[in-house]
Amino acid sequence: MLSRFIALFGLFNVLKELKIYSDYRAIIRKERLDSPLWLKFKLRYDWIGRIYTVVNLPPEVTMSRDFPADARPAFVFEEIKGVNDYLTKLNLQEVITPALQPIEETNGDSYLVIYYFFFRYLSWLWIIRFLIESIILFLLITNWSYVINYLGL
Repeated sequence: MLSRFIALFGLFNVLKELKIYSDYRAIIRKERLDSPLWLKFKLRYDWIGRIYTVVNLPPEVTMSRDFPADARPAFVFEEIKGVNDYLTKLNLQEVITPALQPIEETNGDSYLVIYYFFFRYLSWLWIIRFLIESIILFLLITNWSYVINYLGL
């Protein structure tokens, strides 16, 4: 009985997370069309809902011998502080997480900053398990008479 309750609770969490993702997508679509800050920060989004922008490092950082290459991501995070404040104002700080990727064509002089939705409960493992359990349950229901005969009940 407890395992059924836990499974239903897990399904509830996934459904709630999908609703939050739907709301997140709606906020992105609305902001893309209406917000001047979206244009100011040159934000874009792709078809799965990731928000991204490019940060170009100034020559003071790229040409300086005193500024190590390992410190460049810290500089990028300082540069995107305005974007982070804007996304916090939209109440997205709890559901997105940033990722930095240096752009190879610029030899690390530019970084791609990607904000993507962080799924806490929904995962590939959960989807595969849900599908397998659903198929087994469907097969048991459709072949119930064979199961009863096999068990001798």
